[in-house]
Amino acid sequence: MTTRLRLGLVSAARITPPAIIEPLATGDDRLADVAVNVLGARDRARAEDAATRWGVPTVVDAYDDVWTHPDVDAVYIATPAGYHHEHTLAALAAGRHVLCEKPIASNAIEAAEMVEAARDANRVLMEAFHWRHHPLVAQMRRIIDSGELGDVHHAEARFVLPEGHIPRTDIRWDHSIGGGSLMDLGCYPVQWVRWLFGPEPAVTRAEATESIPGIDGRITADLAWPGGRTARVESSMIGPDAEGDSRLVVHGSAGTMTVRNPLAPQFGGALSVSTADGERSEDVDPSATYLHQLVRFRAAVLEGADPITHGDDSVKTMQVIDEIYTRAGLGPRPSRR
Repeated sequence: MTTRLRLGLVSAARITPPAIIEPLATGDDRLADVAVNVLGARDRARAEDAATRWGVPTVVDAYDDVWTHPDVDAVYIATPAGYHHEHTLAALAAGRHVLCEKPIASNAIEAAEMVEAARDANRVLMEAFHWRHHPLVAQMRRIIDSGELGDVHHAEARFVLPEGHIPRTDIRWDHSIGGGSLMDLGCYPVQWVRWLFGPEPAVTRAEATESIPGIDGRITADLAWPGGRTARVESSMIGPDAEGDSRLVVHGSAGTMTVRNPLAPQFGGALSVSTADGERSEDVDPSATYLHQLVRFRAAVLEGADPITHGDDSVKTMQVIDEIYTRAGLGPRPSRR
């Protein structure tokens, strides 16, 4: 089949294989006209090694050479969050569509500028919140809308990793390029509860464990919506248990829905509902979230489909993150410029 969407990879990051390379390797017919043509990273040797392992035919010397390459229609940006603004604006200015890793930017001001630039360029800018494109989302919504839980009024959302899982040398501990548990992990719980209750909650409380200056090793926040709905979100890179936990618990007047690993249900996802009639479980589709994300990105670029995780939704996620950091006394992540 003729390739219709030619991708360039901006960075040889660890997330790239599950996000791009592995979905393409499945042979899914929906991605038959998508190919990766170009890879650029800060280190040429690292880029060449990754290109060999991933089967990418062309390696370039600089990020700029990816989004200006004539064999690239769209780029996947997997650099640290502190660089997303700079790299996305440059790619859009070069006329390329962008799939940008989450969180989309260091702060809401940057996110708004990126969204505006995508609109001005008439290009797709999609934020890589892969969970949102999985069939589990429709499954959860069906249960909530069915009335089985009654009046849904509170949720708890957490993504916790054990101490040491992210070593202190990792970029996620670097304040200057968008580090912090809320940025890397907590952005998911923030998205889950915004999807559940509405896009613009108020942050009523936030508390952080400042493991190193400016960096939240752990953070919790309470959110509230008009009408009395509330949620608590938590993220941590210093969890006390040997195992991590990714979980969404939704409470209603008639029952509770518990979803284990809504982030990536292909890795042990589970869903159960508890009511006065007892507890039941439902099977969860084991397909990879990243596959559904890449299928959606292709459809957005080639067919004009709604990217879902883009535009004002991206800005509002960052606004909540900024407010949580402000309430916790740490302040939003700074821009590099």
